[in-house]
Amino acid sequence: MAAHLGMKLINRGEEGEILLKGRLDTVTAAESDIYFEEATKRFDHLILNMQDLEYISSAGLRTLKIIHIKMQKKGGSLTIKNVSDNIMEVFEMTGFAGLLNFV
Repeated sequence: MAAHLGMKLINRGEEGEILLKGRLDTVTAAESDIYFEEATKRFDHLILNMQDLEYISSAGLRTLKIIHIKMQKKGGSLTIKNVSDNIMEVFEMTGFAGLLNFV
């Protein structure tokens, strides 16, 4: 089964919400980095909705860290919402639970 990451952007002016579906891993991180780079430039506040995200790897965590840093540097914010128990466990084990903002 090929890894796949679906991303859908909801534009709310200064705030953008990206709906993630599938896997954020080594295969999909490179393509998602370009998408997230544009979103960090475009919005002051960014929400990642992980309701349909099934899996995140270390490459995916690196991507989230880069987004977080870029949003902080520009005085913006990154918020994560609708995280599954499995992915939250990864965030907790890696220390990301204390780094990121969750709703």
